[in-house]
Amino acid sequence: MALKVLITGGTGAIGSQLCDFLSEHNCEVSVLSRSRNEHSKYTTYLWDYENSLIDKKAFEQCDYIIHLAGAGIADKRWTKARKKEILNSRVKTTALLFKALSNTDHKVKGIISASAVGYYGQITTPLNFKEEDPPGNDFVASVCKAWETEVNRFNELSVRTVNLRIGIVLMKKGGALEKMAKPFRWNVGAPLGHGKQIIPWIHIIDLNHIVLQALSNPEMKGAYNCCAPDPVSNEKFSEEIAVALDKTLWLPHVPSSVLRLLLGKRSVLLTEGSRVSSKKILNSGYVFKYPHIREALHDLLP
Repeated sequence: MALKVLITGGTGAIGSQLCDFLSEHNCEVSVLSRSRNEHSKYTTYLWDYENSLIDKKAFEQCDYIIHLAGAGIADKRWTKARKKEILNSRVKTTALLFKALSNTDHKVKGIISASAVGYYGQITTPLNFKEEDPPGNDFVASVCKAWETEVNRFNELSVRTVNLRIGIVLMKKGGALEKMAKPFRWNVGAPLGHGKQIIPWIHIIDLNHIVLQALSNPEMKGAYNCCAPDPVSNEKFSEEIAVALDKTLWLPHVPSSVLRLLLGKRSVLLTEGSRVSSKKILNSGYVFKYPHIREALHDLLP
């Protein structure tokens, strides 16, 4: 019998690929969206967190919720209004889902929610962060903490909760890699800042399979770092992009000051980063399809 899965954020770069993947793996997919797309392959239910509106029909035949909704962290400058949107689009959407389930006769068994490795803070340290480590103190960490806290309320409804702390998702189109690879295609790519900051990454195929495992394995509960077991420095990542594209890495590092000028405070997403342990997800029995950065990039970069 097909699992009936409701996905928020299902029209985004990651969500749209996940919808297709789960549909191909014996799941009946529907999406919660702010607008109806007549050309969508999937049944669409409407919601609007700003006005506390949600179509409760979405839960009538739902076994699991996958919660990916949230304004892009890196898409725009971190103005006061943008920070509020980033937080509310995660926390308030989760609260709306919780309230709706609390007042609905449903059979939802679990919620698998996105979070991020930013939970540990945008810092560069020798530490290898594990799931039991405390959250950081910066903006992204505070958002992740508030988001996970709201998700964990579903335990009160006897709904299994899984928080996937996702690293940078590598995919062919629509994600960070497409933007990161562009200057290398023009042969003007270079490491960013000091280049020693770690990039915890994951191939989109591995992320999709981890979500599928989270759906099918009732023993998966709580937080899981979703990163390949081979994190690399920004300098190494840059070298591997150049190799994959058959380009020469010849320019000096881009100074952090230049990135701050161009991107504002969100430049910290590029200039800082630490190792994040994948031990827990490996111990759950998951075997990475793309554990190393070179094979991942060669698969994704033409």
